[in-house]
Amino acid sequence: MLDTNKKYVESKVYQDILDSLGTGVIYYDQNGVLYHANKTAHKILPDLEQSLSTLHEFIGFAYETSLESHEQNGLIALSQCLQDSFSFLEIIQLDNHQYYAVRILTQDDKTTIVELSDISHIKLKIDDVKLLDKGNKILAEAMHTSQKGIFIAENINDRPIVFISQHMNHILGVDNHCLVGESVDIFLSEVFPDEWYNIQDAITNSISGRFWRRIDKKDGDVQWLRLNLSADKSCGDGKLIIGFISDETQSKLQENHLLQNQKLEAIGKLAGGVAHDFNNILSIVDGYIRLSETALKRGENITENMSRIKQAVARGSGLTKQLLAFGKHRMNHNVTLNMITEMQTIEGFLKPLLGANVGLEIDYPKECSIFVNASSDSLSQIIMNLVINARDAIEDRGKDGGKIRIELHQRQNGHKTHAVLKVIDNGFGMSPKIIEKIFDPFFTTKDQGRGTGLGLSMVYGIIQQLGGHIGVTSVERQGTTFTVEIPMVEAPAFTENQDKSVETLSDLTGKTILIAEDEDHLLDIMKSTLNEFNMNVLTARNGNEALIVQDEYEGKIDFLLTDMVMPELGGLKLAALIKEVRPETHILFMSGYPVRGDISQIDLPEDAIFMAKPVNHNILRNILEQISSQQPLTPSQITTWTS
Repeated sequence: MLDTNKKYVESKVYQDILDSLGTGVIYYDQNGVLYHANKTAHKILPDLEQSLSTLHEFIGFAYETSLESHEQNGLIALSQCLQDSFSFLEIIQLDNHQYYAVRILTQDDKTTIVELSDISHIKLKIDDVKLLDKGNKILAEAMHTSQKGIFIAENINDRPIVFISQHMNHILGVDNHCLVGESVDIFLSEVFPDEWYNIQDAITNSISGRFWRRIDKKDGDVQWLRLNLSADKSCGDGKLIIGFISDETQSKLQENHLLQNQKLEAIGKLAGGVAHDFNNILSIVDGYIRLSETALKRGENITENMSRIKQAVARGSGLTKQLLAFGKHRMNHNVTLNMITEMQTIEGFLKPLLGANVGLEIDYPKECSIFVNASSDSLSQIIMNLVINARDAIEDRGKDGGKIRIELHQRQNGHKTHAVLKVIDNGFGMSPKIIEKIFDPFFTTKDQGRGTGLGLSMVYGIIQQLGGHIGVTSVERQGTTFTVEIPMVEAPAFTENQDKSVETLSDLTGKTILIAEDEDHLLDIMKSTLNEFNMNVLTARNGNEALIVQDEYEGKIDFLLTDMVMPELGGLKLAALIKEVRPETHILFMSGYPVRGDISQIDLPEDAIFMAKPVNHNILRNILEQISSQQPLTPSQITTWTS
């Protein structure tokens, strides 16, 4: 009885141990009949006793539910189940999408033990690895077939390159395999030597960037390389440096070709607009000359005709200034000006521009001062162009009773005070799309050949140079408002001597001036004008002739007025030679081309006196008188563009 109880207890212990296992265990006797199965086996195979009661049935079931052999590769080894003592080893998939390793061991006493181990987690890992491997192969193939040279480096230690695409060989002519493992710093410093400092800064600060290299080849061709760099891509615990190097030579050539076409188109628009405006000016001059000739034959007064010819010439001079301002030439020096005084001066020129159907209102505080650092020419260009633009907007609307209002006041903006100029019209107005482009060079809503498209772009440039800004608001068919703000400055300090300077100017009578000018008509005009100043005038048609004239003249030559560009000998060289033999002679330069602009090829000394053609005779006389009186010239007089 005790032995029986002992065997029962031992059997119960063994059964509890088997039931506690996470592995399913099935026991078949010598005849292949199901003898025992633990709880895990019953859980895995609920129909075990009904449909798998014999070893033969179980083996058939295992083959029916087993995976294909290629799917089992690696699973058996990973599940660590492969042992020589097993006569049967298979991977099965049940209806619940769980995967099990089935191991069957036949013992010496002909009994059989079946073990079911859940390897679903291993199978899922294997699938992920296969999927990742497939994705990596596709990605690598895509990168290798890309027309860009791609590299990947780890951002650790010396930043080794871990991947480099095959196309890098085509772009740089290097062996890709030799680059793997090399420091990306060495690689990039050799390929982009001029940009290496910026590239290193981007890598250090983990920022992206775009870098260029131009390679001038021996055959005269040029190659352009572009690097797109990303130095902040995280990968696990580390970071990657990913770069794309591309040959952008063709893109650069196409870009340059497109830019060239755009320049030619812009020049065509500019030429059409300038030709239109100058033809109008020439027509006015020609028309009033013919009217004057007829009036003289009749003995009539031609003063009004002459006045209108002068106005037309002033318009031509203004158009030239627009072109020069657009070409980024510094037109004159800024000084402290009272915008109220400038507005009063400009006011008389505005109404003749507008016509009878356009009313003009001007509102500004006449009893105070608004000082800004600018030039008279800059302020007049701003106001005149905005008013002309407003006039055209009213004419485009095609209605009578148009009105333009100009307002000038000052406004406190934080700690700074600004002069605020508004030009308001009730014209056609503009759409938001047009507003976006109105300050672009050559943009115009006028018909082809009407206007240069430079007015507002020039205004925008001038205001930027003055440290201000311009804004615009508009409602279609209701009108437009341009608002200009320019920083104000303190009032200048005037001295008693400065106030009386005009009264103490010297008389030019008897002073000798040598004029060097290669244009015969201009030379005659300048000679006649200076004769009106009671000056002794010597003339020369080029620099060499001027040297001969001064050599033959025995008296003192007080002034040399020379054109900058002349055949045989230019103005600069002439002035230097004259100064060597006549150091007391004062030199004045003149030209129709700017000599102190950003793209000027003439290196004129900063203290040289320069006047633009057409030379304003009153300004010329004032400068000559001040020099004779030994009074210093202001910066605006040293470089004079006012005509």
